[in-house]
Amino acid sequence: MARGRFVVRFAGDRGEPAADLERIRRLPEATVLDASSSRIVLVESDEQPLRDLVESLPGWVVAPEQETPVPDTRKRIRRPPA
Repeated sequence: MARGRFVVRFAGDRGEPAADLERIRRLPEATVLDASSSRIVLVESDEQPLRDLVESLPGWVVAPEQETPVPDTRKRIRRPPA
């Protein structure tokens, strides 16, 4: 199974989800890439084991990471000089 990068987000209204974060960190074959926020975590893992874990955690949702290309803002000549 191919590994992917997933955004795991806490959408619940209860307090600090520290115990849930520890369960995500302990998931075998998963690497937490960014946990600078306690409510959003970037994880590299196989999809199905991560989804199974997140479904068992109330208030958490998982989505594949999406990349948005940075627009090219360099000025260009619209037509060459005559």
